Amino acid sequence: MQLLVVGATGGTGLQIIEQALQRGHFVTAFVRDPAKLPVKHPNLTVETGDVLKPQTLLHAVRRQDVVICALGSRPGQHDEAVADGTKNLIAAMRQAGVRRLLVVSSLGVGTSYEEASLPSKLVIKTLLSGVIAEKEKQEHAIHTSKLDWVIVRPTRLTNGPLTGKIRLGEHLPFPRFSIPKISRADVAAFLLDQLDNDQYLGKAVTITGK
Repeated sequence: MQLLVVGATGGTGLQIIEQALQRGHFVTAFVRDPAKLPVKHPNLTVETGDVLKPQTLLHAVRRQDVVICALGSRPGQHDEAVADGTKNLIAAMRQAGVRRLLVVSSLGVGTSYEEASLPSKLVIKTLLSGVIAEKEKQEHAIHTSKLDWVIVRPTRLTNGPLTGKIRLGEHLPFPRFSIPKISRADVAAFLLDQLDNDQYLGKAVTITGK
């Protein structure tokens, strides 16, 4: 498939690119600074642009089969690029006629907050409050986009290896005092499994490691 990865230089974005190339897909990485992308491959195309500049997105979106959005912001930072950039991405997809959108969100967005453990809720309400607020706006834009979307809400992300051992669901309660986590590699693998799988289409699923 032809895949566009937005947020390509982040930890999860890099995992998505590397695993997609390993699976034989053709990948376009949308980046602001190509120097920050360490991956080189014959099937990798690098598009330079900014999600806050819609005209740069349209060229990258054209002729893609699937768009994967891994936009994120760091704790303590307010980054409007997550929500506004996603809105621009949705508009570009509509204009280009690309329908499938896979998105990395976060535990704590929507109904997943109520199901989070006490330690997770504390972090969400303090350190991650700005991040979650942006993700809420991002998810709202996706829900109303009329695209074919899947939203993935991972628990605490790590740089651990690909294990293939995950738990997921639209409603995924956790033990009261647990600190759930999942590797970026496992999140990337799950997303790539959704390229042509309709099981979770139109759903937001929480995902964590076992």
